[in-house]
Amino acid sequence: MKTTDQPIIQNFQIEGVKHISVSDAFEALNSGNAVMLDVRELNEVQLESVPLDRVLNHPMSVIMDRLPYIPKDQNIIVACPGGVRSVKVANMLNLEGYPNVASLDGGFMLWKAKGMPMESNPSVGGCGCNSGTHTKEDKPLVAAPMNSFSIEDLKNLKMI
Repeated sequence: MKTTDQPIIQNFQIEGVKHISVSDAFEALNSGNAVMLDVRELNEVQLESVPLDRVLNHPMSVIMDRLPYIPKDQNIIVACPGGVRSVKVANMLNLEGYPNVASLDGGFMLWKAKGMPMESNPSVGGCGCNSGTHTKEDKPLVAAPMNSFSIEDLKNLKMI
């Protein structure tokens, strides 16, 4: 996995955290050389997600509870909207003994700008004006309390 010591796009950084470009991250995911941790909260992921098998959602608010599900023997790319949360989580993973961690430089904003795969779900969210019809499948976008999660939150957990 090709990384740099300094981000090229974003300004926020923490000393010791590695960074990876969008194109290098996409290549590492497609070749099976890395997994991506999407550290956005569940309500963010419900609106927009990365449709790749090697992308796992572990929200920053519960990341410490999820450490047993995050493999130490894999290259890990941490991603969030702009790169701030991902740098913080990458730093924490480094401190927890994860040897091969990098933050996605520029985050999902740059990921989308570069045309990488991203699926939107416009039926979730909306303008908040209660327009349109709602079905039983509609789920409220309520953030989970800090350090708590339900079985529904764990549905995408898998070891890779």
